[in-house]
Order: sequence, then structure tokens, then C-alpha cells
Amino acid sequence: MRKFFIVLLAAFVFAVVNPTKSEAKVMYDGAEVVKDQTGKMTFKKDIKVYKKNSDGTFDSLVVKRNNFFKTYDIEKYDGKTFYQMGQYRVQATDLVVFKEVPIKIRSSFYNNPTYIIINRDGIYGVGSYGTWFKGSDGNISITNNGQLLSYCSGGKCFQYPGTDIKIAETMSRKRDVLFELTKDAGGKSTPLNGAKSETMHKKGSIVISWGEEINGYLFVGVDVNNAHGANVWIPVNSLKPVGDK
Repeated sequence: MRKFFIVLLAAFVFAVVNPTKSEAKVMYDGAEVVKDQTGKMTFKKDIKVYKKNSDGTFDSLVVKRNNFFKTYDIEKYDGKTFYQMGQYRVQATDLVVFKEVPIKIRSSFYNNPTYIIINRDGIYGVGSYGTWFKGSDGNISITNNGQLLSYCSGGKCFQYPGTDIKIAETMSRKRDVLFELTKDAGGKSTPLNGAKSETMHKKGSIVISWGEEINGYLFVGVDVNNAHGANVWIPVNSLKPVGDK
């Protein structure tokens, strides 16, 4: 019994001194970074920020100058940039000081990262809003101290700022599985929450999985008998498996 207790104690000490990768904190610029965090920001003076409630009303919060806040999703359109600070949405102005977390650090939280363009202004020759690149693609590189993603194809290379990129997990799912919609859901051309629905599908409709899930969306075929039919991304939480084709 004494020997067993010593072994157990040694194992406990080892675990405390040598935490697993999942337990280790990820640090950048003197602060902990968490999954889905794009950066951190502070304000040059006290400022009021707002969140929109489901009933259309707004709540406000006064944040103090020089206090740092984690930022998550970024929206870019009409030449404007918005940062998601928890439940609050803040427009970039001269009063906002934003510091980006490098792409490599952000992608370290994912086993198989996919990089999705979130800039709606269409400033790129190739790669519009919703275009994605898989981390496993050998044509991707991260440059400029982790602030630029370079993608090369057909002898041409394109660069995207890290703030124009959302990183999401890519997961392989079994192909040719039939799913039933548990509620009405929109089908999108890209796996982004902010993308508009291109098609609408009623509760009870049957779709077929093409074997890939990105950012909580499953790539499915609306015509279960035609792999080249209407293929869309539908939220996983709107689907339940009902069998194989």
C-alpha cells in the first residue's frame, strides 16, 4: 500500500510539473491568448460600447481607458472594421488601439485549421468573402512575423492580412450519410455565420453528407442522388443522421 501511494504521489507531481499541451497556457505580448481570439484592444479614453439584444434594443457599457480587452470575430465592410469584444461590438476609430495576435498563434488551437476570408469589400484579385484555404494545403505560408497569410496557386501568390482571416476547425465526416433537418435552415455557399443563406430548406428535408465539416457547418448535397447538384453548407446543429445512402 505504501509503495502504491508513493507511485501515485510521483505521478501527481509529474502531472503538475509537466502539464499536457491542452492545459498549458498560450501567451503573447504578456497576456494569455484563448481560442478564437483575434487580438486585444484598449481605448485612448473612457468610451461607451453597445450590444444588440434579440428584441432589437441595445445595452451599453462604459469601458475605461488603458484597460485591455480580448477581441474575437472581426467584420469588415464598406471600408469599416468592427471588433467583437465579448457580447459587445466596437467600431475601429482613432480611439481604439488594436493589437493583432499572430496567425500562427491563433492557428495553434486547431488540429486542422482552415483560413476563411472575412473581408466583404472584395479588395483581392483572387479570393472574395468566404473563400477558404486549408492549413494542410502546401501552398500556404505565414509571413511578416505571422501577420500575413500567403497563398500560391497557378504560379501566382496572394497575401491576406491576419485581420482579414477567420480561423476555423476542419473535420472529416463520413461521406454518403443521410441527414434530416430538425428545423428550417438556410444553406450557405461558405461556412461563415455572417454569410447570407443562398437556399432555404424545410424541417424534415433530407440531405447527404459530402464528408467535411468546417466552422460548425456540414457540406451537404440537397439532391441526395446527384453529387453535382445543389451543394451547400448547413449548420450541424440543424441536422440529425438517419442512415447511409
